[in-house]
This record gives sequence, C-alpha cells and structure tokens, in this order.
Amino acid sequence: MRVTFHGAARQVTGTAHLLEIGRSRILLDCGLFDSNRLDPESPNRQFAFEPRDVDAVIVSHAHNDHIGRLPCLVRAGYRGPIYCTRATGDITSVMLRDSARIQREDLRNALLRHPHGVEPIEPLFELADVEWVVELLRRTPYAEPQEILPGIVLTYFDAGHILGSAIIQLDFEEDGRRRRFVFTGDLGRRNMGLLPDPTIIKGIDILVSESTYGNRELDPYDRLIKQLHAIVARATRLQSKIVIPAFSLGRTQRMIYCLQELFTTHKVRPIPVYVDSPLALRLTDIHRDYPQAYTPAARRLMDRDPMYFGSKYVEFCTTWDDSRRLNYLPGPMVIIASSGMCEAGRIRHHLKHVVEDPENAVVIVSYQAEGTLGRQLAEGAERVQILDQWHDLNAAVYVLDGFSGHADRNDLAWWFEQTGGGIAHGFLVHGEPESLEALSPVLQQHVLNPVQIPERLASHEV
Repeated sequence: MRVTFHGAARQVTGTAHLLEIGRSRILLDCGLFDSNRLDPESPNRQFAFEPRDVDAVIVSHAHNDHIGRLPCLVRAGYRGPIYCTRATGDITSVMLRDSARIQREDLRNALLRHPHGVEPIEPLFELADVEWVVELLRRTPYAEPQEILPGIVLTYFDAGHILGSAIIQLDFEEDGRRRRFVFTGDLGRRNMGLLPDPTIIKGIDILVSESTYGNRELDPYDRLIKQLHAIVARATRLQSKIVIPAFSLGRTQRMIYCLQELFTTHKVRPIPVYVDSPLALRLTDIHRDYPQAYTPAARRLMDRDPMYFGSKYVEFCTTWDDSRRLNYLPGPMVIIASSGMCEAGRIRHHLKHVVEDPENAVVIVSYQAEGTLGRQLAEGAERVQILDQWHDLNAAVYVLDGFSGHADRNDLAWWFEQTGGGIAHGFLVHGEPESLEALSPVLQQHVLNPVQIPERLASHEV
C-alpha cells in the first residue's frame, strides 16, 4: 500500500490523501488550501495526480478544508463515486453551492478593480461543477461495512467533530494478510454535551491522524460554560453587546446550544441571541433533521423548545436590513456571525461597531490562523483594521477556544491509548509544525515504527 499526502501536510488546510491499494486508487477528502482563490499559482488550482485515474473518493466531513476542491476534481474529469455520511451529503451540497456563489462575487469584485482590458483568472469552479458533485455523492450510514472496490471495505464511525463527521476505516487484504487503515478525519472533543465522543477503533495497522491542537490542553466543558455564564452576566449588568465570530457550520450551532443550556439548565437570565448568517440558517435547518446525532442529554434539552437550535430567545437575520438594525438596538444581546476567523462575512460589520466600546465583549471560540483578524483580536492587538478602517480595540476580548470542535492533546492521547496500540505505521497531518512535533511522541507510544510527519506530496510505502 502506498499513501501520498497531497494536502494538510505540515499545515491545517487542503486535506487530500491518495491511497494506492493494489490497482485501486482512493482519495481521502479533497479540501481547499488557505490561499487566494484567484491566484493563478494557488495550490487549489493544481492536482499532482490525474483525477480521471482515481477510482473512489471518501469524504470525512463537510468543512471546506476537506471538501472545497471536490468541484475542481469533477471539473478535471473525475466521475467516480464520492462516499460520505448522510448528514455530510446534505451539508456538502449547501457548502459547495455557497462557495460557488462566493467565487462569482470574488470574480465580479476583481473585474471592478482590475485594469481595463486585462482579463482576471476564472473562478476555481462553477455551480454546474457543484451539481456534478451532488450527483456523485453516495450517502453511507455509520457502522455499516460497504465494499466500495473489489476487496476493499469502507466503514464510517462517528468522529464527534461536527454533524456527520466520520472516522474512515478501510479493511482489505494485501499480500495474503488482512490489513486495517484508519484516517481520523477531524476528531471531536470528549464530554462536550452536544455530540457524542469520538468512536474508538481497535486493530489498526496504519493510522493517519489529525493534530490541530496536538500541543494544547483546552478547558473542559463545565469550565467553559461557567466562563460563558460570567460573560453573559457582564453584558446583562452593563446592557452591552457580545459578538461571537463563529463558523456557519458546527460552531454556530454549538454556541446556540450552549446559550440554550445556560438559559434553561443553569437558569441564567436570558438575553436576545441574534444569528447573523444566511448560510448558518440553512445549515441549522439540516441540523434539525438529525436529532439522533446528538447525545441523550442534548436531545432532552432541545426537546423543550419548538425546534432544535432555536427558542424564543434566538432570532436568525436573513437580510442585510436585519443585520444593520442590530447596530441600533440596545443591549444586552449576543450576536453570532460568520466568518469564524473574521476574514469575511457579516462579522466584520458588527466588530467595527463594538470594538471601541470597553463595555462590549468579543468572544473567540474558534481556531484562529496566523495573520487573520481573529488572531489579532485573540492576541490583544491595540488597534485593528476592519473594512479598511483602523479601530482602537477597547472591548473586552475573551478567548474560549475550548469550544473548538477539535480534540486537544489530552483527547488525542486518550483516543490513541484506547486503540490498544500495536499500530504498525502512524502519520500525523492537519497541524502546524509545533502541534505535529508535540503530538508525535504521544502517538509514538502506540506505534511500532517511527511516527512520520510527512511533507506535502511525499509518498510512503507501508
């Protein structure tokens, strides 16, 4: 078996791993890199393999750094099946259509800025390419083995990261012996209330694991809820605003649930919660379709309201007018808006109206990549540039990154230990260098051969 790492190698974006098992070629995920989409040299525009030669694609979950280049793959000629869980299939169609819309907007803005007579580069893909992807999706239940190619059996297990996220297990025979390959995708945290803990898998021969927080220990859920309680109480006392940058998929729904838990279970005085993201509304509707995906405790809590991820305290803003009117409403209130790293979307519009007032608060609940506005806020910059204007950062900034959907160092160590060890080959991906290096000795305790931290485009025979 050969595995080649085409993305998320010594970085956290662009996940794509190509497996060659006998004559079969299987691609695990096909995600976007953190790169200018209109840059002609962007790695998003290039494949170092021939898409037509791939026999099957297996998707772990529907974040764009795992699915964002699927339309590019189809555009380049791939016509085979794309396996995913049922919820991931529903989410993928929404995420990719939204991405196609953004591509068109980027191109239109580039045309306005570009010198007369010079044609800008085309978008990565069009809506028609997305429709091809949707046609190729093969929705697959958890824990039901399925032979996807001769002698190769796929089984999905719940990864607890976001709705529909999965650990990928492949069982096959090679050189007369049975082998088990496992790709963690993105593992979730333990004991986080909403989603179940990541499923344990044993008998692994080859493991490819994420490492996003491999060098971090995040706060447990009960501490996070207490911190959120204190922030809400402060806003109530000061009649001020709380702004939470959150990804439309996963983090927005988690924060709605956590606030719902505060108001219902912990008897915190409720304040209005505004969710300002049309995409988040569409994705939340999908979350309501899968009540069986949540823990029993979460279901009992959400069953008290007319609909999951909503109550009389939660209002979704669907239009720009809905969004703008929040600037003129008095506090207290919570505004949840995308994007999670504050690099696009309506969140910047809200930040510019709140950051200079020391009574307001910004709550960081997501991973913030280096160089992003969110990272500057989290690190306490004195001044920040928002929508081409500079602002003094006087608002209180709280970093509650324990709400992340990614397992931290302790969670990953727990999951590795539960596998039972005896893993022949281990690889670490989807992490910045310091996270990879910190997690390597943790995984090494359970792996027989030296743990590998592959470079992009590196191939390994295992």
